Amino acid sequence: MEEHYVPKYLHAKPQLLSWELDEIMIWLPFIGAGVVSGQAPLFALIGYLIMRFYIRLKNNRQDGYLAHFFYKLGLYNPDKKKFPEYWIKELVR
Repeated sequence: MEEHYVPKYLHAKPQLLSWELDEIMIWLPFIGAGVVSGQAPLFALIGYLIMRFYIRLKNNRQDGYLAHFFYKLGLYNPDKKKFPEYWIKELVR
């Protein structure tokens, strides 16, 4: 029988060290841009600061806040058939 890792909480996101996966995904493009431009320490620092801002924003709000925020900005609509566009205020049959 195979052993599988089960996190402490089933809804927990994957982690690398003490950061969750969505936080690391903010930092990695800055490291890549720094390597390409030859300014890796500077871009890594900028990416880290933006990641820390994201972590503080995420921790001070309720779960799902960022998805709702990006939906309101028009940047995120997971299923266009179920959810109306953000600018539609009234639904008529």
